[in-house]
Amino acid sequence: MANSVKKPSARVGFQLSEPNVHDVTGYCAAEMAIEKANAEWNLPFTVELVPVIDQRDEQISRKAAGQFVDDPLAVGMLGPINSAMAVITQDIYNASGLAQLSSEASSPLLTSRGYNNFFRLVANDEVQGRELGKAAVKYLKGQRIAVLSDNTAWGKPIAEIFSAEAERLGSKPALLYFFGEKEKGLDFDEIVQATLDCKPDLVYFAVYWNKAHILAHRLRDRGLKAVYLGSDALKPYAFLEVPSLDEVSPYHSLAGIDMRIKPTARAFYEAFAVKYPMLLVAPQYAPEAYDATNLLLEAMRRAGDVDRGKVLKELQNIGTYQGSVGEIRFDEKGDLVDADIGLYQCIDGLRNYIGSLRDLIKT
Repeated sequence: MANSVKKPSARVGFQLSEPNVHDVTGYCAAEMAIEKANAEWNLPFTVELVPVIDQRDEQISRKAAGQFVDDPLAVGMLGPINSAMAVITQDIYNASGLAQLSSEASSPLLTSRGYNNFFRLVANDEVQGRELGKAAVKYLKGQRIAVLSDNTAWGKPIAEIFSAEAERLGSKPALLYFFGEKEKGLDFDEIVQATLDCKPDLVYFAVYWNKAHILAHRLRDRGLKAVYLGSDALKPYAFLEVPSLDEVSPYHSLAGIDMRIKPTARAFYEAFAVKYPMLLVAPQYAPEAYDATNLLLEAMRRAGDVDRGKVLKELQNIGTYQGSVGEIRFDEKGDLVDADIGLYQCIDGLRNYIGSLRDLIKT
């Protein structure tokens, strides 16, 4: 009996914050894509998925990224999924020549640096910030708006973009508050009082979910009745919701598709539901991660080996790709062309789809 020839290995990284990788829908979706490719694509190599854990810490993130790119078997990076960590590590992945695709990182900085190895499957916050500004003024009719930002690499630019758009439409924010050291240390007395003094009818949160949760409840406890509008960092949770005190249930955006209702995502949704039923409460960015992985795998298949330069070139020349999110095309900067952004309302802990912002708001 002839000896079987063992295929060479190729490693694909997935950078995320926590070590409990199977609690992250994007990682699970990437794993599904790689398992399917290894079993069915007849690739000339075996692909391994490697978690790269950054703990949302800049030093840890850069060290982990450096260790991954030093691996001679590393071919591509999926992620980071956090904008701040993506910004802080982008130069490392670029210098190494790795193809990089993120299913979640939306910071405008990532496609403004001239790097030709970075692509993303979600809307740039330049787009999302403007659309949310329009939603606040034109759809939710905000006239006196307070803007709260956690001052991160994600929260600062989207708050500024939102504010500029609201001002352009005639509703210059009455308060634009960026976190300082007090807020980073969970001392919210000053920001709560400033928001109450502002007497807003709408509060826009460019704040990650954990701190937004505290702020939302403290403001309601102090009697604030304003409508809440949250950005993409609140996507998995209803943490702006304060059921006993909300007069209007809070709104937030999602820069990815809703795979529960997107026809092109039906087959993936069904497969994901069978394998990971407990993650269906908040399955955001699973289809984007699945498509990002398949795009990288397709570039690797076309390259025919694990050479980083060849894989990156194939990804750059991928053209139009039909994925679970629909038709995928990238512009010259690596941004997704014609990205859709959905508006949701959180009611009883569930995301309720209202519609696409492009349809709800006519410019």
